[in-house]
Parts: sequence; C-alpha cells; structure tokens
Amino acid sequence: MMVITSETKICDIAVEYPTAIPVLERLGIDYCCGGKHTLAEACARKSLHLAPVLAELELQQQDTSLPEAQWQQAPLKKLAAYVVQQHHAFTRDQIKLIGDLLSKVEVRHGADHAEVFEISKVFAAISSELTHHFFCEETILFPYIGTLDADQPPASPPVFGNVEQPITRMMTDHDQAGEELRELRELSNNYTPPPAACPTWRALYRALEDLERDLHQHIHLENNILFPRALARAGKQSGKSIMECA
Repeated sequence: MMVITSETKICDIAVEYPTAIPVLERLGIDYCCGGKHTLAEACARKSLHLAPVLAELELQQQDTSLPEAQWQQAPLKKLAAYVVQQHHAFTRDQIKLIGDLLSKVEVRHGADHAEVFEISKVFAAISSELTHHFFCEETILFPYIGTLDADQPPASPPVFGNVEQPITRMMTDHDQAGEELRELRELSNNYTPPPAACPTWRALYRALEDLERDLHQHIHLENNILFPRALARAGKQSGKSIMECA
C-alpha cells in the first residue's frame, strides 16, 4: 500500500485512493491536468498548510470502495466504455443544459453584468472543443485502445501511427479544458451568483460547477489511468517502449 507523504504526486493519490478525490476537489487541488505536482507543491500553490491536508488524506487510505479503485486492473475496453457512457454522456447533457440557461441569463441580465457574456464566450469555446475531442476519442482512439487487451496487436496498424501521438494530443486538449474551467470559475467568482440573482442564474452556476467536477474526474481517469495503461500495453506488444517508437 502506498504511503502518502509530502512528496507523493497528486495524481498518484487520486489513482491509489479514489476516496481522496472529494477532499482534493473541496480544497481546489488539481488532480487531473496538474496532477504531476507533489502534495507539498500543490498545497503551496493553494496557500494551504500541508500538515492538516496530509492528515485528512491519510484518513482516506482505509477506503478503496469506489468503482474507480478497480480501473487499474479492468480491461482497457471496459474503462474506455465507462468514460464514454458515464462522462461523455453527462458532459453532452450538461452542455445543452448550460447553453439553455446561459441564453436566458444573457437576455435578462447581460446588459448589467458584462461577466455573463465573458462566461458565454469561454463556455462556447470549451463546448466546441469538447465536442470535437469526444468525436476523436470515440471514433478513433478508444476503439484502438480496446484492441490492446488482446495478446496480439491488431491485424492492421492504427491510422494515426504510434498511439502516443493521439494520446499526447488528447492530453493537450485536457490541459486547454483545465485552463478554460479555471477561467470560468474566476469569471463567476467561484460560481457564486450575486445576492439578488434569479433562480435561473443560480441554476446556471450550479450546472457549471457540476460540469467542472465531472470533467476533473473524467480527465483524471484518462490522464492518470487509461492513457498510461494503454501506452504501457502498446509498448509491451511492440517489444519496445513507446518513447523508442516516437
């Protein structure tokens, strides 16, 4: 069992102890795109005292009951399907909901609150990018990753050449999404509506925060579990490391 220390990487904490993810979310510690930072570095970036954070995370080490705890051993095809069914589907539904709410808030409050239009611009960008990103994963990358569970490589080589290339592109997209999520949170004052905000505006901010939370978990599963396992499996089948093939 891994022992959490100040030098443990955040992504490793999230992978080994999924029950720690709600703690990381609450503290605002990035465990997906920024997961390569150590716990000490992450706490310093958020101006958090290390000792109480470490103590709280240590309490989570006793419980690995969440479904995500099993993904290190599950077939790659099953994990990819879970991402699509659980996270891609949620994001698509949430994009539609947020778009509808944003349109109403813009009409009613945009004239007096310029930040609403800024939020709309950033949301339009992330929505478009995620739609294209999901198409690439679902039609090209994930079907290929699913074949890596077999003992033999697929009969024909993938259209993208080395699997490291599309994975690197997907992770770059994840970084971009992470930046846009941070911008949305800043523009919305940490998803805190004005005191006199109408129910639609409050629902909009709740929906945006729900989208952010789910995308964090989604990107974590891909960046920290699915993609590293796929790269390792592809390297094993080829008889050499992925980096040697790049």
